[in-house]
Amino acid sequence: MTKKIYLDAAIFVLFILVMSFQFLPRILHEILGLAMAAAVFLHLFLNRHWIFSLVRGNRTSRKKFLILINFLLLASFLVTMMTGIFISNYVFDDVLSLELRRNVTIHILHHSASYLMMILIGVHLGLHWQEIWGRVIRRFGLRKNALSYQIFCRLAIAVLICVGIYGSFLNQVGDRILMKHIFATAATELNFIGFAFFLVFNVALYVILSYMGVERIFKRLAL
Repeated sequence: MTKKIYLDAAIFVLFILVMSFQFLPRILHEILGLAMAAAVFLHLFLNRHWIFSLVRGNRTSRKKFLILINFLLLASFLVTMMTGIFISNYVFDDVLSLELRRNVTIHILHHSASYLMMILIGVHLGLHWQEIWGRVIRRFGLRKNALSYQIFCRLAIAVLICVGIYGSFLNQVGDRILMKHIFATAATELNFIGFAFFLVFNVALYVILSYMGVERIFKRLAL
């Protein structure tokens, strides 16, 4: 279990680094992308029993939604990976043609799929947040019923939502997903730390929206 947690954390860190490609040497961006792909496939292998369990037994509405989100997440990952290979200028430069590497549509699709994946990662984490946060509580001995804990959680959620929304506008996430041709945004004018900071908060925004919205709806309706 501990190894899975470390692997998941590594995938998230690699994702933030790969998304911050403007601040990295292009060859490092491609190498980190391949490392992330390998980590994702290992993640799928280690969680294969849970994945197969989704298609077995009684399919509740929550289980169907989980299947949909995981399918979309995998699809966006595969599109990002394949388009990344198509436009590679270093690792696969001798394999694919120059025309394919310079294809504007493929470049836009690569960026669009990666930002869609960012949202789906947040939703995916949100649907598992109770389990994830339960581990944190047990690890640090937090008391859920303590007033200070309740106040801290509410303040943290408010800050995460506000900063996440602001970061989404800075990075024009909606326009990117709609495959608009964007060269730069207000977020890309920041330094690496600032850009990565808002990416993390963007993911956190969808974690909160997923857990507080979708997950609680299923729980209340017992679906």
